[in-house]
Amino acid sequence: MKWFHHQLILHHGVMLANEPLKQSERRVLNSLLTQKTEQEIAKEHGLTQATIHTYCTRIYRKFNVRGRSGLTALWLGEIPSA
Repeated sequence: MKWFHHQLILHHGVMLANEPLKQSERRVLNSLLTQKTEQEIAKEHGLTQATIHTYCTRIYRKFNVRGRSGLTALWLGEIPSA
């Protein structure tokens, strides 16, 4: 149950994020945790690649990580160093 709550909190950008995620960012977040490219994510969501890249950048900033690997590590329970 603890793992579930951790995932739920992360999904909404609570506690670990500098500010809450917007609904559009939450939709993209799950795709970021896969092997899909930004282009594939854009196609899946019916958005441009530039829009997806903007969402990705915002998500990384809000979670204070440098990219997908940092986001994945955070998602798996590792706290990034400042």
